[in-house]
Amino acid sequence: MSPSDPLDGAAAGVSPAQLRTIIGAAVRLYAASCEAAGEELAPIERDVSTTEAMTLACALVRSQNLNAFDFAMWFSRGK
Repeated sequence: MSPSDPLDGAAAGVSPAQLRTIIGAAVRLYAASCEAAGEELAPIERDVSTTEAMTLACALVRSQNLNAFDFAMWFSRGK
């Protein structure tokens, strides 16, 4: 995050349960939006770092008990 990022320090006020609720809602909204558009939409702006994106991506993969094979099958669906 940049020094002027409005989210700096915000994590301290969000519980793990609240975070799961927020991320779950965002995931469902993203999936429904892609389905409605008939294509994969850009999920984030370029201001999200690679580390931040991969931290969430890995956590999502682990949360669904997916492995590299499962991920490769979904990834091959393409845009």
